[in-house]
Amino acid sequence: MASVMFRRFASADLPTEPPDVVHLIGEAAYLSTWQVLRLCRRHWPDVPTTLYAAQNVVTRFPVPFPMLEQAAYRSVRMALPITPQARDVLYAKGFRGASTIVPLGVDARIFRPPTRTDRDGRFTVGFVGRLEAHKGILDLLRAAELVDCDVLLVGEGSLTAEIDLAAARRPGRVRRHGWVTHDRLPALIGAMSALVLPSVEVVQRNVLPWVGIPLREQFGRVLVEAMACAVPVVGSDVGEIPHVVGDAGLIFPAGNVTALAERLTRLRDEPGLSDRLAARGMRRVETEFTWERVADRLYDIWHGLATARTAATAGLPVAGTPAATRGKVSA
Repeated sequence: MASVMFRRFASADLPTEPPDVVHLIGEAAYLSTWQVLRLCRRHWPDVPTTLYAAQNVVTRFPVPFPMLEQAAYRSVRMALPITPQARDVLYAKGFRGASTIVPLGVDARIFRPPTRTDRDGRFTVGFVGRLEAHKGILDLLRAAELVDCDVLLVGEGSLTAEIDLAAARRPGRVRRHGWVTHDRLPALIGAMSALVLPSVEVVQRNVLPWVGIPLREQFGRVLVEAMACAVPVVGSDVGEIPHVVGDAGLIFPAGNVTALAERLTRLRDEPGLSDRLAARGMRRVETEFTWERVADRLYDIWHGLATARTAATAGLPVAGTPAATRGKVSA
């Protein structure tokens, strides 16, 4: 993504009327971010800019990316990190501007408690995502075998063959489902007694062989989707998982199969625990993670920036503006 650029003469597609705010959905070190900020300075120098940020590891990139990153930090009016760790990384890498945390969201009209479930009384742990080693899939399979519970995996990836072997070893107890559309996913999540995100940290070397980039879970949106479906969640202590889970689930040390099995056993056997966590998860989604909440937060931020710009241009003190006065936003 850092190497992606807009085509030549992209400025010809810019609207003739300046927007009130320009929001960049891309990290500070991206070439495309540098391009957009350059266009803003050239065509709309007074328009405030905001920047999405999800990086939760302090990574030192090879030249020229650090220069692009610092240029972006100097240019944007406000950063909008999705988690506290992402905000900490911004400041650790040299950002000195204002920031506000705006999380990722979930469509609560689609992800909601099912009217009926297909659990048939059996305790089933589930996973949704890429079936790769850094997602902790093999740890989940081993823990489920220790607990003697069913497993439902939704997704595709390089571990498909190993999952099929586990399914053959435990006939009828391990099921794998391919990718599905968002409207079909809630039914699969609703068939789970608990959703598990057992991610582990890995080091990726896909930029330069001698540059190791630690990869940690940047958010874990499937956790929010499960909470919206009233399904309790269990996650490892990697990256942003503990922040997203909050008090609505159980956390275990990444890679510790015994600890994961203990958390699953508690969920299955401790009276009332599953229901309490499910209720907390739904409250957490309602107050923090619905797209309506996210949209309200973004509107307040962008409207405030646009109002301050208008007042400054007119030489007036900044005053409140009716919330119904919606501004134009370019993303």
